[in-house]
Amino acid sequence: MKRNKRKQYRQKQELSTEVHPVQKPIVVDPKVHSEPIDYPHRRYFTHPLSKYGYSLFALIIFLCGVYGGAKFLQKDNFTTDVNLPFADKSTRKPLSVSQPEDFFPVAEFRKQAAILIGCHNQIHLIPEFFGEIANAVARKVPLFGVVSTEAQALQGVRMIDELGLPPDSMRFLVIPSDSIWIRDYAPFIVRYDQEKAAMVDASYRSKNAPIKRLKDEFMCFELSRLLELPVRSIPLLLEGGNFISNGTGLLLTSSKTILMNEQGGFSHNQLISMFNEFLGVNGVYAVNPLIDEPNGHLDMFMTMLDKNLAVVAEMDPSIDSENSNLLNEAADIISSITTPSGPIEVRRIPMPAPTTQKAWGDWRSYTNVIMANGVLLMPSYSDVDPALENQAEQVYRSALPPDWEIKRINCDPLAGFRGQLHCLSYNIPNYVSIDRLIQEAYPK
Repeated sequence: MKRNKRKQYRQKQELSTEVHPVQKPIVVDPKVHSEPIDYPHRRYFTHPLSKYGYSLFALIIFLCGVYGGAKFLQKDNFTTDVNLPFADKSTRKPLSVSQPEDFFPVAEFRKQAAILIGCHNQIHLIPEFFGEIANAVARKVPLFGVVSTEAQALQGVRMIDELGLPPDSMRFLVIPSDSIWIRDYAPFIVRYDQEKAAMVDASYRSKNAPIKRLKDEFMCFELSRLLELPVRSIPLLLEGGNFISNGTGLLLTSSKTILMNEQGGFSHNQLISMFNEFLGVNGVYAVNPLIDEPNGHLDMFMTMLDKNLAVVAEMDPSIDSENSNLLNEAADIISSITTPSGPIEVRRIPMPAPTTQKAWGDWRSYTNVIMANGVLLMPSYSDVDPALENQAEQVYRSALPPDWEIKRINCDPLAGFRGQLHCLSYNIPNYVSIDRLIQEAYPK
């Protein structure tokens, strides 16, 4: 991404220094000044010092200046107590020292500065669910519940207090939104310079409510203000839940992303080019989404735990042979990808079958997780065989470093809304300042 920009800049510089010939040559009239002109005779000074007079005079002036500076700007008389104009406190702060992974979409297994949790009106309806998240994270990373009104923020503060948790277990930000699924409509954050980062915001369109979710669409501008980052728009339809980054330039998505944007008039090559230019990625792979799963998102059946370690769901073929085959194909494609750290290793994790009819059933996933600085929050469901959940948890315990904790969060309230933990969370990279988030959050 940066190499492309520098190349364009060099081209502009080369074009600006080209010398263009004039349209018509300048013709000198031979009659002009063709005869000698009788100028008045010049008078010359013949004093022997006249040759050096001006130079001596300039040297005297210089020495006087040096003497005056030494006399009147002595160290004892110098002070820094002057009324200089200071930058406003809202001036964007330099970023922390960069790491190579910072220049790609955030890998969620890396250290995070904060995590936003979409609460919206659900803070009134299922407060115990958000309290369970705050308690499980245990301040390993700052949590900010995103609500739409001050009343909802105050409700969240009371909920944290009633649970006996410290006030900063989860703070609350008032950012008007239409839904809790912040993962899908919040912008990507990418570092593009040693001292600068930017948000890359895509178009967002809900399948069932393309007009009603304008607040979700415009949320990026409020996040831009709070995080003090500029916004750059990418002219594509992208949903955050349909992207998984390994942090070193690899981006995984489902074929839904390709189809949506091809219908919008973008060719395959244009999509690859824009992913590279706007997000800096050097490899994009797409796999087929699950059949009849309403979102068509990748995070419903896979996640990444390291640069070359993926977890992909598997389903009992006797329950759903079509989706079982699709998951096996996805695992094969992902395991064939080679990263700078080596080939991707794929671990399989069980996936419960959807309830009732597939088209409208409740889809449950164990890959729709939140990674919070050494804590992995795994969805749990009361109507799933405990042995299956134990098997899922063991996959993470065997794959993650020993100092990671795995904690289960009951997601029964979310399954009916077609989303789980990853869908309502949003990771802020560690190099981004969250000072203003803390200043504007509740409790004050």
